[in-house]
Amino acid sequence: MKFMLILNICSVLHLNCLPKIHDNFVFNSWSECANAGYLRAIRVINSMDSVMVNSNKLVVYFECVEVKEL
Repeated sequence: MKFMLILNICSVLHLNCLPKIHDNFVFNSWSECANAGYLRAIRVINSMDSVMVNSNKLVVYFECVEVKEL
């Protein structure tokens, strides 16, 4: 099975999310995708303005979605 990472940046304060970010890279296993999700979530939050992250209580959710192999 192969998996694609999908990220979702959401505001816990406002209860809304930005459009999902689809990573076009396909992972060979669930664990590879999950590890990449955590690392990418850290990079996304660290790249944002900390005032914006704190004032909107932003979080990054991610999911690994199974994709069909060609």
